[in-house]
Amino acid sequence: MAKQIDNLKSGSDQWKTILAVVVVIATLALYYVNPLNFNSLTKVLVTLAFFIAAGGIFTKSSQGDTFVHFLKETRIELRKVVWPTREETLKTTGIIMIAVIVVAIFLWIVDAFFTWGVQSISSINIF
Repeated sequence: MAKQIDNLKSGSDQWKTILAVVVVIATLALYYVNPLNFNSLTKVLVTLAFFIAAGGIFTKSSQGDTFVHFLKETRIELRKVVWPTREETLKTTGIIMIAVIVVAIFLWIVDAFFTWGVQSISSINIF
């Protein structure tokens, strides 16, 4: 029974998502067509206002509610992350830079070897 109510709610709530998408598309059309000959600052401010309105409409829908819940959970998970100290970051960056240099030198040597090999083969006259 609860699942049927959720399905009914999401079906009747879908118009909010569609309305938000329509507002975004209309806002972009208004921005690029500019039928009212707004200057650049006014166009940007009107566009931002309509985007904020579309975001408000979207967050009132069930999909928007799910998205907001996802953002809250993401923020909680980010608080759990143990960030490296400055010293650890510098050491790791140094090791990576050294590894990149070593690999670059190795690839340069391999490339030089293959270049020498191809030049040796192409300089042989069979006929």
